[in-house]
Amino acid sequence: MKLTFAGTGSAFCMAADNFQSNMVLETTPSGNAQPHRLLIDCGSDARHSLRNLGYMPNDFDAVYISHLHSDHIGGLEWMALANYFVFDGHRATLFAVQELLEPLWEHSLRGGLETSDHGNSQLSSYFDVAPLSIKDGFDWQGLHLDVIPAPHIVTNETTMYSYALLGHGKKQSFFLTTDAIFNPDDHMSLYQKADIIFQDCELGPRHSGVHAHYKELVTLPDAVKAKMWLYHYQAYDKPDAIADGFCGFIEPGQSFDLG
Repeated sequence: MKLTFAGTGSAFCMAADNFQSNMVLETTPSGNAQPHRLLIDCGSDARHSLRNLGYMPNDFDAVYISHLHSDHIGGLEWMALANYFVFDGHRATLFAVQELLEPLWEHSLRGGLETSDHGNSQLSSYFDVAPLSIKDGFDWQGLHLDVIPAPHIVTNETTMYSYALLGHGKKQSFFLTTDAIFNPDDHMSLYQKADIIFQDCELGPRHSGVHAHYKELVTLPDAVKAKMWLYHYQAYDKPDAIADGFCGFIEPGQSFDLG
């Protein structure tokens, strides 16, 4: 099983070859030459970043959506329509926590997908929808994934959560933060459970407060930083993450063997 970063940039990445931070989890079952692929988030530049890796929409068995920002869901309309019209109605399973599914359809996808050549459609017209509970997580191709609600935007009125993943493989576990504020108290137990950590990391002079900033992450214990890779960064000069104790910044197209 391997995890490949189709992109490593933030929502506002400007570099044409950096792309937004969406990932491909791939496994090839024993005795089966056909790999299974789970796309983790499908942002607005997914049609370019996935093509850059050699993938088309019908190369994916499933998609996981962590939250409803466009760099994580902006490519779903393209994927739905391409699979329906170009790839003979190929259907992927759509994994998302139950609370995200109605607003995903009503506020993000309905305008472009509801009216079609077979009459009024709904989300299940294009995907095999699999609602998730935080309690149970989900299983995919022999891998169990815990779904972790991570505060992403916190205001006086509400909190927007991004649903992080803690994956339990046969050989090692990984923690993928998706998008999250710097929250070491809540995340420390997850950091400690994981053999490898993929951490969203903000760079630059402005601390937005909706992602962990590099200057915050360097304060983490050395044992945590020693297994942490950084992604979802902006196009600023990158500090020397290895010298600061991290594994480094992930490059677009970089893959990790998860066993």
